[in-house]
Amino acid sequence: MACVLGFLAVFGYKDTMAFVSAAEPKVMVTDYKIKENEVVAGGTFTLEVTIKNTADKKISNLKMAVASEGGELIPASGAGTGYLASLEGGETYTFEFPMQAAANLEEKAYKLTVTDEYEDRYGNPYTVTDTIYLPVTIKQRGEITGVYAESDVTLGDSIEIMGSVSNLGASTLYNVKAKIDTRFTSEGDVYIGNIEPGKNGSIDILANTTKTTGTGGEMGKLIVTYEDKSGNVTTLEENFSISVNAPVYTDIEKVKDVQKKDYSKMIIEIVVAVVVAALIVIWIIRRSKRKKEILEEF
Repeated sequence: MACVLGFLAVFGYKDTMAFVSAAEPKVMVTDYKIKENEVVAGGTFTLEVTIKNTADKKISNLKMAVASEGGELIPASGAGTGYLASLEGGETYTFEFPMQAAANLEEKAYKLTVTDEYEDRYGNPYTVTDTIYLPVTIKQRGEITGVYAESDVTLGDSIEIMGSVSNLGASTLYNVKAKIDTRFTSEGDVYIGNIEPGKNGSIDILANTTKTTGTGGEMGKLIVTYEDKSGNVTTLEENFSISVNAPVYTDIEKVKDVQKKDYSKMIIEIVVAVVVAALIVIWIIRRSKRKKEILEEF
């Protein structure tokens, strides 16, 4: 690497010698970002790296190379290098690199080395190395499975909706929740919690039926939400069908009810008839007795 300061000897009045320092051209990384906003393990992304020529003079033949030590982040195409013919003093330039993240990465930041090679106006070569860190996330894969709901119930009955949330990815599903959205039941939800990779979480929701459905039943929704480490929410939905019928009586129950009413009516009529007959008998007896008393007086 070239020396930091070069010395230029200048001979002036009375052979007095002075030294004037010439600043070394310096290129540095001033910014970097991911176009897609995140690096997902196993996915591709575009890395943007911005450099600045902090010196006053122009530099030329600038070559940039990006590389990771263990091959965790590699070029998706090309060699991971860029070229710029020249860069004036104080100016900036942004390189773009299509990159690929290895599929087996963990959720953490990985180091990427950025190397710049360039020349000053005299052709002197320089090399500058910067280090940047890219956080890698693992894509979550949740799935609703085994949804079951009672298919035929009567208005006023409770209904149970069951199922599972499966974690098919390599990252934990955080704050998993489930709820139902229907026209014919009360609200129902359940908090499941965190689900580790390869594990399942159980859904068991109990709700009351509040309205009847149309002929053939209607569809309801089972809605599941979960979060990643940053609190970003993912929503899954699955439909289920149910028929809610109005309460009805069987023919036998109707007959029994009619018979009970007929028996009650008949008993009442008999009691009334007996009472009336008794009153008539009492009246006749009293009338005969009175008549006899009148005749005896004469």
